[in-house]
Amino acid sequence: MSTDSRQSDHALSVTGLSVRYGRSITALRDVSLHVADGEVVTLMGLNGAGKSTLARAITGLLPAQGGSIVGGEIESFGTHITRRSARFIVRHGIAQTMEGRRIFGALTVVENLDLGGSSVSGAAVRENRERMLDLFPRLGERRTQAAGLLSGGEQQMLALARALMSSPRLLVLDEPTLGLSPKLVAYVRDTIRAIQAAGTSVLLIEQNATMALSIADRGYVIEHGRIIHEDTAENLRADENLQRLLLGLGSEGAA
Repeated sequence: MSTDSRQSDHALSVTGLSVRYGRSITALRDVSLHVADGEVVTLMGLNGAGKSTLARAITGLLPAQGGSIVGGEIESFGTHITRRSARFIVRHGIAQTMEGRRIFGALTVVENLDLGGSSVSGAAVRENRERMLDLFPRLGERRTQAAGLLSGGEQQMLALARALMSSPRLLVLDEPTLGLSPKLVAYVRDTIRAIQAAGTSVLLIEQNATMALSIADRGYVIEHGRIIHEDTAENLRADENLQRLLLGLGSEGAA
């Protein structure tokens, strides 16, 4: 595995990152990876490998889960963001969709979107909201409906749209296809392509390696808190050992 260089044009550069929960549980060990400006990079691994911990470390949400960074650095577009607050990181241009969607069920679709735009001006919120409702027509049809009444696929669309409301330069997606049907997995895949085409870099954290490697430029594999493999998406797709490791490589989503 090559060592990632830290360059100012990288949307994300993680160098030697180690994370611990409490005093004894080490969740990440000397993790290094990078996302160049304009790239889609996927991080793959089984449950418990450390994928969500890395996402929380990047986006400032780790302390809320009782975790702490005990070594290494995180940089984004030339700015050190290690241990910075979630508010700072959102204003810096990084947004995240979390595993399990975490939408506000009692609020309407529009109210959820407006919360996602809390870091931008009022005029930008209105403009971004209409852009999201155009990008996700199903949400436009349900704009006044309580989010808790949406289907699982619609809730995932809302989670994506809410993250995009802050016009991020880097989007961290944590298991965006979890539990979705094959049709909705394909919809999420196409949406990520559109997000990249619009100029946003993406770190895609996924168990569905087939989907992830179909759109990623490069990929990393994490196991027991360590990066064990890094390569182009094309080479990773052809790696039979990797297919056996990730098990679900042939899956396009749950029913």
